[in-house]
Amino acid sequence: MAVSLSDLQTRLSYRLAEDSVPATSGSEWLRRTQFINEGYRSIVRKHYWWWTEATASFDSVASQTSYSTTDGYPSDVRGSSLLEVRIDGKLYEPALQADVVSLESSDYTGMSERYMIFNKSFYPLPAYPSSGTANIILKYYKIPADLSSGTDTIAIPDEFADILVAFALGRIQAQNSKRGSAADSYDEYSEIYKEMENEQMNYLFALKASNRDYEALYE
Repeated sequence: MAVSLSDLQTRLSYRLAEDSVPATSGSEWLRRTQFINEGYRSIVRKHYWWWTEATASFDSVASQTSYSTTDGYPSDVRGSSLLEVRIDGKLYEPALQADVVSLESSDYTGMSERYMIFNKSFYPLPAYPSSGTANIILKYYKIPADLSSGTDTIAIPDEFADILVAFALGRIQAQNSKRGSAADSYDEYSEIYKEMENEQMNYLFALKASNRDYEALYE
């Protein structure tokens, strides 16, 4: 069961020895949500985590040269690197920017089953000749959305969810000049983070790739 923002707020209140959770319409709820999101974004930035893998599909339009988010290209793609692209089952490989810009033809007819990402739009190279339904399939790393509603859930696996509680707790304690307590909370954050990194390494080992190779591929 995915952990929600309400779950995190409740855990945070318990850790602060409070009898109740702040009202969702109040400034304290919003302040704590901001701390939770701050920790969430910080964690996401550090790796291409296994729990941010995603799949999306959208329709091809005959001879259309590019696809933006209004055409179905996902808005939460992290960076410009995709794990896998298939159109009607055919595997497309990323094109090197130098190869693309050196083409004399503006319609990229010199390419074959390649793609590029430019200005957050997807370009099949050359333009796909026929229309199809959900026939462009992407596997990629997503950027999880910030939490806003109490029912919003985190992408981080349940067993590591307390990392966000520890981060937010540390922020609150630091603001309240409880620096010793804040240091303890950040130590807890770091401990859980190391456990997540170990799990990440186990996942990469299963893929027969080193962490360094994996990061270099998608930096």
